[in-house]
Amino acid sequence: MDGDDVTGLKKMKEKIDEIELLACELRDLGGGVPVVEKNTQSILSFTHVLKFGISDLIDM
Repeated sequence: MDGDDVTGLKKMKEKIDEIELLACELRDLGGGVPVVEKNTQSILSFTHVLKFGISDLIDM
Protein backbone atom coordinates (compact mmCIF):
# COMPACT_ATOMS: atom_id res chain seq x y z
CA MET A 1 0.00 0.00 0.00
CA ASP A 2 1.61 3.27 -1.06
CA GLY A 3 1.12 6.83 0.19
CA ASP A 4 -1.65 7.62 -2.29
CA ASP A 5 -3.63 4.59 -1.13
CA VAL A 6 -3.28 5.60 2.51
CA THR A 7 -4.31 9.19 1.72
CA GLY A 8 -7.37 7.94 -0.15
CA LEU A 9 -8.32 5.64 2.71
CA LYS A 10 -7.94 8.48 5.21
CA LYS A 11 -10.26 10.67 3.13
CA MET A 12 -12.78 7.84 2.92
CA LYS A 13 -12.60 7.35 6.70
CA GLU A 14 -13.28 11.06 7.22
CA LYS A 15 -16.32 10.89 4.93
CA ILE A 16 -17.64 7.78 6.63
CA ASP A 17 -17.28 9.49 10.02
CA GLU A 18 -19.09 12.52 8.63
CA ILE A 19 -21.94 10.39 7.26
CA GLU A 20 -22.23 8.67 10.62
CA LEU A 21 -22.39 12.01 12.44
CA LEU A 22 -25.03 13.36 10.06
CA ALA A 23 -27.12 10.20 10.37
CA CYS A 24 -27.05 10.54 14.15
CA GLU A 25 -28.13 14.18 13.86
CA LEU A 26 -31.02 13.16 11.58
CA ARG A 27 -32.04 10.44 14.01
CA ASP A 28 -32.08 12.94 16.86
CA LEU A 29 -34.03 15.53 14.86
CA GLY A 30 -36.60 12.97 13.76
CA GLY A 31 -36.84 11.24 17.10
CA GLY A 32 -40.13 9.47 17.53
CA VAL A 33 -40.84 9.29 13.79
CA PRO A 34 -40.59 5.60 12.90
CA VAL A 35 -39.59 6.09 9.26
CA VAL A 36 -36.72 8.40 10.26
CA GLU A 37 -35.55 6.05 12.99
CA LYS A 38 -35.65 3.04 10.66
CA ASN A 39 -33.83 4.74 7.82
CA THR A 40 -31.17 6.34 9.98
CA GLN A 41 -30.55 2.97 11.61
CA SER A 42 -30.04 1.51 8.13
CA ILE A 43 -27.59 4.29 7.29
CA LEU A 44 -25.71 3.68 10.53
CA SER A 45 -25.56 -0.03 9.76
CA PHE A 46 -24.04 0.69 6.35
CA THR A 47 -21.49 3.08 7.84
CA HIS A 48 -20.54 0.41 10.38
CA VAL A 49 -19.79 -2.03 7.57
CA LEU A 50 -17.80 0.61 5.71
CA LYS A 51 -15.83 1.43 8.85
CA PHE A 52 -15.02 -2.23 9.35
CA GLY A 53 -13.47 -2.43 5.88
CA ILE A 54 -11.76 0.95 5.71
CA SER A 55 -11.28 2.52 9.10
CA ASP A 56 -9.73 -0.63 10.53
CA LEU A 57 -7.04 -0.48 7.84
CA ILE A 58 -6.25 3.12 8.72
CA ASP A 59 -6.12 2.43 12.45
CA MET A 60 -3.50 -0.29 11.94
